[in-house]
Amino acid sequence: MRRSHRRHYRRRKPRMQVRSSHRQRVQRMWNSQERAMDNSKDIILMRYLGELIRAQLENWTPQAIPDTITYEELEQIAYSAQMPYMILGALIRLPLTQEQAQSCRNALKTSTLKTLLQVQTADRLQEKLEEAGIRNQVLKGAVMKHIYPRPELREMSDIDFMIYEDDFTDTDRIVEEAGFVKVQAIKHHVIYQKAPLLTLEMHWDLYEKTVDKSQYMYYKDQFRAVPAEGKKYTYEFSRENFYVYMISHMAKHFYENGCGIRNLVDIYVFNQKYGHSIDRTQVKQELKKCGILDFERQMSELALIWLENRKCSKFYVNLFRYMIDCGIYGKGENGIWSQLCKQNAPQQKKSFNLTYYFPTAQYMKEYYPWLEGKEGLLPLAWLCRGVHGLLHRDSMERAKTLKDREKYRMMMEIYHNLNLNFVK
Repeated sequence: MRRSHRRHYRRRKPRMQVRSSHRQRVQRMWNSQERAMDNSKDIILMRYLGELIRAQLENWTPQAIPDTITYEELEQIAYSAQMPYMILGALIRLPLTQEQAQSCRNALKTSTLKTLLQVQTADRLQEKLEEAGIRNQVLKGAVMKHIYPRPELREMSDIDFMIYEDDFTDTDRIVEEAGFVKVQAIKHHVIYQKAPLLTLEMHWDLYEKTVDKSQYMYYKDQFRAVPAEGKKYTYEFSRENFYVYMISHMAKHFYENGCGIRNLVDIYVFNQKYGHSIDRTQVKQELKKCGILDFERQMSELALIWLENRKCSKFYVNLFRYMIDCGIYGKGENGIWSQLCKQNAPQQKKSFNLTYYFPTAQYMKEYYPWLEGKEGLLPLAWLCRGVHGLLHRDSMERAKTLKDREKYRMMMEIYHNLNLNFVK
């Protein structure tokens, strides 16, 4: 492993109380960056959220909430980003009002209980699937829970499994015997629920075919998992393949609707623990095959900037602010940015509305396959798209957003730099 990488992701010793030198260093950085940029509140919010995250990861007391930020703002971000245990768990160490402290305690109790149930359920299902001879693999958040210092620090909305079998009959039976009720089958997975807290997703594909054909085939054509130690039917990724899949999953969400800041913490925590030992050359090669090498580079850099209080350019502040606004899995109206980025360079001066209302034939073919070889029908496809837009709220929101030229330029810069050229 290169020495520079080891320096970037150095391990830290836990500490119970934040040192005054740390406070002074962070405050100096906040002050200098406030003077340098016009979006100073975003800088302060970014730095303080990083303070709270590291306080939880390293077990020390954070600074007091800055005057420009309210407890209510932080609580709202905690829930929208699906990080209440991480953020509110740090805030409860501070002097809060009685009402605020009780709100934090309630959130921590619920989160702890949910984590306990999720971990126990995932383990039991793995055992049952192994006994039944069903090839299975637990995915994403359920794995990350065991990479974080404590499982409850990494929250997740559902438990994800990959089932490497064509027939789901036995899987359905095992899941339903565990008390789950089948809700529906969508995209590339089946959703089950168990009241009051558990949701389970059983996948038959690792990647959605309708997002990026190249990555779909990357996971479809080659079996990348290996049997877990002592198991015959329970599989897992190598650390390198897990990291690539984690970035691939994050990029998918970002491309479709945007994604939240919890993904940045995942990147940081993984690299803190395994960055010194994984084969970076292999990781880079696989990321390049998936077309997400630039995306990973920018996101891992943002994770370091955010959680190690590094010097920050306006681009990264804007990217971080956008990710906060995305919540956890983004918003439907954000889907337009990745498509507009394919058609325009950020500095282009052509009409924003022209680009939006009359996209290129290549763009339209992704949504109207019948255009292939029939480019003369492009005006008809535009008409169909316009009618669809009038009937759907997300489309109306996108149209409103495009009228903000400054936001348009900012979003074009973000998506161009991340370079997600996915093709359905």
